[in-house]
Amino acid sequence: MLAVVKDKKGPGFTLKEVEIPKPKDDEVLIKVKAVGICGTDLSIINGNKDIKIPMIPGHEFSGDIVEVGKKVKEFKVGDRVSAAIVISCGNCYYCRKGLETLCDNIIETGIHVNGAFAEYVAVNEKVLYKLPDGMTYEQGASIDPIASAYHSIKKASIGSEDVVIVFGPGPIGIYILQIAKVEGAKKAICVGLKRNERRLALAKQLGADYIFNFDEILGEEIKRINNNELADVAFVATGSPQALNAALNCVRKHGKIVLVGMFHELVTANIVDVVRREIQVEGSMCYSGIDFKECIDLVKLGRIKVESLITHTFRLAEISKALEVINKGNAMKILLYP
Repeated sequence: MLAVVKDKKGPGFTLKEVEIPKPKDDEVLIKVKAVGICGTDLSIINGNKDIKIPMIPGHEFSGDIVEVGKKVKEFKVGDRVSAAIVISCGNCYYCRKGLETLCDNIIETGIHVNGAFAEYVAVNEKVLYKLPDGMTYEQGASIDPIASAYHSIKKASIGSEDVVIVFGPGPIGIYILQIAKVEGAKKAICVGLKRNERRLALAKQLGADYIFNFDEILGEEIKRINNNELADVAFVATGSPQALNAALNCVRKHGKIVLVGMFHELVTANIVDVVRREIQVEGSMCYSGIDFKECIDLVKLGRIKVESLITHTFRLAEISKALEVINKGNAMKILLYP
């Protein structure tokens, strides 16, 4: 089969023919129909994330089961499925507490075991979810980033009187925005950079009540539209070091900040402000299996819009062209079709 293989340290990858995987007794073999390119995949391809070599990246995918292992009971050949990224051990302290994303023995598809930048991928049965009738493969391949957004929303416990601000109009940021509105947020605000004009316009189209440029005096703008009060909840869905301090300046006393983006450098923040104003700061990493299942239902019911975020599609063999589009900043979400 054709696959994208990270086969050496540093930047780069190889597009080549490899053996089709043989599923273990508790695995199924899936013919990949659509797979999204995630920021984690880019970190792997660019050589910024330390992984075992060789490795096939890719974890945002959907497809058809074409073979099942001897111990698989809940799935059969022909089922249309998607899969959660985290394969937890189920035995450690965190798994027993229902915190599988913090598993001490975590295995992640496309990071620790071969992923879906290929024509076929073998996946453990326990992280599989059937796609409902009528759900497209594109929607199925989008459940992973939606679930990451949903997990962060759960941590914030948004109420009907809450004003929410999202820093970072990328896919996860815009999914956070959509879900915040589904959860009943009174107002939702999206903040991006000058070069994010198209993304901010999409955020507005998908439910943002207001969009702002990061360079604006955000605290004053929020007060202007919110009866002289700051926001109740801020989501930092970007790795920009400046975003945390901006969030601190934008939430009210006893407000909440949920960190979703991955910072790739040290961040300096005014922690005294956190203490004096009793601001609650929490991290949000990935998602649980329950989150994943509930997000399938949200998409099925049409409460989360997926198609508008998919700006480009390419064949798997054209991944270099896809990466060029990403590097030029012209894409929101790209799907590959093996």
